[in-house]
Amino acid sequence: MPWAIFLRGSNVGGARVFSPAAFAKTLGLENLGAAGTFVARTGGSAAAVRDRIAKALPFETEVLVVAAAEIADLVARDPFRGLPKVAKPTVTVLVRVPKSLPRFPADFPAGAAWEVRLFPPVGGFVPGCYRVRDRMRHYPNEVVEKLLGVPATTRGWPTILKVAARLPLD
Repeated sequence: MPWAIFLRGSNVGGARVFSPAAFAKTLGLENLGAAGTFVARTGGSAAAVRDRIAKALPFETEVLVVAAAEIADLVARDPFRGLPKVAKPTVTVLVRVPKSLPRFPADFPAGAAWEVRLFPPVGGFVPGCYRVRDRMRHYPNEVVEKLLGVPATTRGWPTILKVAARLPLD
């Protein structure tokens, strides 16, 4: 079964620094950028893929393994229709399902000066967007983690589209 793999917090702010391209090569993964985003075309169950990657990493972090069908479903739903042009779309991948959900959409800060807007979850994903004003005070991943109380990792929508394009549907 093909899988999308997302590492939480790698190559961010000088922490958990490694070469994703070299790492991917050693495990037979396809690397998609510097943030720890990979495609595995085979490898067994999600748990087996997660364990193999976690053991090979030079640091500890959350390894999120998502089935190709879940990525395809998210892309097919196109959660960003009608998004203002000034907003940059993001997708936050949740480590686990939160115990409860707030009302959506959720803006941070609240009101017309929002920087991060979150939309209703789609499976294990929280679509959102951000817009930069004078400077960023809120970031999508930190807002999702605080609001939902679960660890997560965020990627831009263009990265999710790249992942979808490289995942075969079996």
